[in-house]
Amino acid sequence: MRRMLALAVGLVTFCAALAAFLLIAVEAQTGQVRVLVAARNLPAGTSLQANTTDLTPGGALVHLQASALADTFPERDFARVQGAVALVDIPAGAVILRSELAMGSGAGQRQVTLTLAFMPPNLVPGSLVDLLAVAGAASPSPSDLCGGSGVGCVMPLAQSVLAIGVNGPAHQITISVPPSQVAPWLLLDATQSIWAVSADGPACPGAESAFSSPQAALRAVEQSGAGRRCRLARGNGGPAS
Repeated sequence: MRRMLALAVGLVTFCAALAAFLLIAVEAQTGQVRVLVAARNLPAGTSLQANTTDLTPGGALVHLQASALADTFPERDFARVQGAVALVDIPAGAVILRSELAMGSGAGQRQVTLTLAFMPPNLVPGSLVDLLAVAGAASPSPSDLCGGSGVGCVMPLAQSVLAIGVNGPAHQITISVPPSQVAPWLLLDATQSIWAVSADGPACPGAESAFSSPQAALRAVEQSGAGRRCRLARGNGGPAS
């Protein structure tokens, strides 16, 4: 009886393995692959978790052209989306696309929402911005930022920052920062007038400098020219630390 039971268990295991092998072979022959699919509605700004709460178990079997397939995640690579941030609303059942996520390690990152004094009207999640603190002579305490200047100043804070969330009516953006930068950003948000400027790509090294003198600012504009371009150094030109 035990021998019969062992043979039955062995036969079932063999059949299951054979079925899985045949399924993989059929998928390979037809060009179909399993890709990651959202298990629930994922609003823009959501930090994805590599579990069955956010991802449908087993993914979905799809047949796509190579160019479209490159924008997806194979189901076996589910761990790669851990901590990625959705740049757009991803409905339940939709294929998760690389172009709709802000990738990164995601480990220990925090999401900070800043209320801006000015933001570009066409800003959307996924946009890059430069953030600057602007203090005029009429500011309550311009000397805190300007080092005693009586005319105000402009201080670059970060360049090419990814906006993972945008609230246009409230003039707010959400950015992702490491834990060590949460308190500094919250203090700046509470005490300074922060402006966002659209950024098309990485910034030139040293392209943005602090100014507390209108005369110096005027000379810098005259010397560089509004349309002058610089030669980018190698590197990602990411946010200033």
